Amino acid sequence: MVFRKRQRRLRSGQEHARTGQGAHLSLLHFYVRMTAIVMVVLLSGFSAGILVERWVLDGDGSLPASVSGSDLNTIVGVIEDNYLYRPTDAGAQDEFREGLERKAIEGMVTSLDDAYTRYLVPADAAVASDQLEGAYGGVGVTLQPAHGLLVVARVTPDSPASRAGVAAGDVVRRIDGQPVDAQGEPTLTGDLRGPAGSTVTLLIERPGAAEPLSFSLVRESIIVHPVSFEMIGGTQYARIRIDIFGDRTTAELDEAIVLAGNQGAVGIVLDLRGNGGGWVRSAQETIGRFLASDAGPALYEDADPEPGGEYELPILTPSAAPSDLPVVVLVDRNTASAAEIVAGSLRDHDRALIVGEQTFGKGSVQRIFDLEDGGSLRITVAEWITPDRIRIEDQGIRPDVVVDVTAYGTTQGDPFVRSAATMLESGVTRPADLANGGGPVVTTGTPAPPR
Repeated sequence: MVFRKRQRRLRSGQEHARTGQGAHLSLLHFYVRMTAIVMVVLLSGFSAGILVERWVLDGDGSLPASVSGSDLNTIVGVIEDNYLYRPTDAGAQDEFREGLERKAIEGMVTSLDDAYTRYLVPADAAVASDQLEGAYGGVGVTLQPAHGLLVVARVTPDSPASRAGVAAGDVVRRIDGQPVDAQGEPTLTGDLRGPAGSTVTLLIERPGAAEPLSFSLVRESIIVHPVSFEMIGGTQYARIRIDIFGDRTTAELDEAIVLAGNQGAVGIVLDLRGNGGGWVRSAQETIGRFLASDAGPALYEDADPEPGGEYELPILTPSAAPSDLPVVVLVDRNTASAAEIVAGSLRDHDRALIVGEQTFGKGSVQRIFDLEDGGSLRITVAEWITPDRIRIEDQGIRPDVVVDVTAYGTTQGDPFVRSAATMLESGVTRPADLANGGGPVVTTGTPAPPR
C-alpha cells in the first residue's frame, strides 16, 4: 500500500491554525483513527496493492465505492506538516511515512487477536516464500544467536561457505563491514540471503585462530531439500523425514519411496516431527502416496463460522499406485498445520499408526496476499478438519502410541524411531490393530486412550 499524495485544502486563501484542546490531535487519537481507517483500506484491497487472490474483493478486484483514502491522507498530512520531530531530508521523510504505515498495519493486525493473521515486512515475507519454494540466494550457512554472539550453526555441503572454509562454530563479528550487536543479531539481514551473484563479506573469529578471518562470498542458489531418507540401522525399515510441505516436497517424497523399494524396505517410518506445515496441496499429495483417491476425503475445510459449512478436499494421487508398505507416522509437539493434516488423515483412514507426542494444534487456513513492496498479509480464512471430522485447531492430533520424551536422556538411540520400528516389527501398524488388542507393550511409550 502506498499513500497517495495529499492535497492541501485552502479556505479564503488562508490556512487555519487551530488551537486548544478540541483541535489538538492526541497521539492516542492518531493511532486509533489511523488504525481504523487503514483497516478499511487494507481489507478492501490495499489500494490495488494485492498481486494475487484479488477475487476475494468485489469480483473484479476493484475497491468498493464507499472506501476513501481522504481521511488517511489528511492525518498523514497533519503529521508531516506539524509534528515537531518530523524529518526534513527527502529520503528520511519517505522512511518516516513508511514507518507510520507499517506500525498502523501491525497494530490493527494485532488487534484481531489471531496469532496466524500476520503482516510480514518484505524481508520476512521473502524468507517465508523461500522456505516453501525450497531455494534461496545465499551462501549456505545457518546463523544462530548464542550468548550475545552470532554463531555459524551449520554449513551446507558444496556451498560458497563450505568451499571457502567457513565452519560450524565460527563467530560472525561483521557482515559487509557492519558490526553484530550485543544480542547476537546483525545490524543487517542476519540470514545472509540476497540475489544470486551478489557478494557478502564476513569477518569471523574462530576458536584457536590468532587473528580474525575475512571471507568474501558470492551468493548462489541454495537448494533446501525438504525430504531426507535413510534405512534404520539393524532393520529393514526406511525412515523418510519431511521437514516442510513446499514446492519440492512431493517430487522428493516420490524419489524416497522408490529408494525405499530399491533397498528392500518392508515398512516406512514417516517422520513429521518438527514439521511446521506448508501448502495444503502438498499435504493432499503426500496422503495420496499412501492412500487411493477413492478412500475418501483427505480432509475437510470449514470456511463458515456457522455449523455445517465444511467441504471435502480430495486425496491427490500420482499416476503410479500408492505405496502399500506398512507405515508408522512420527509426530511431536512441534508437528503443526499441514503435517497434522497428513497424520490425521492417514490415521482416520486406518492407514498408519501415529507414534509420538500430541501435536501442536494449528488447524487454521491462511490465505497469502502479496503486496507491491514485497511484504505480505496472511489472513485466517478457514479451519481444517480431519476425515473423521476431528477439529485440529487448539486440539492437535493425539498419537496412538505416546512416547515418553524423558527416554532421550536414559536410553540409547532415538526412542521415537525405536518405538516406530517396534510397532512395524510386531505388525501393529494401524489404529485398528491396537483396538483389537494386538501388539506388544512398547517400553518407550504407552498407547493413548481411545478417541
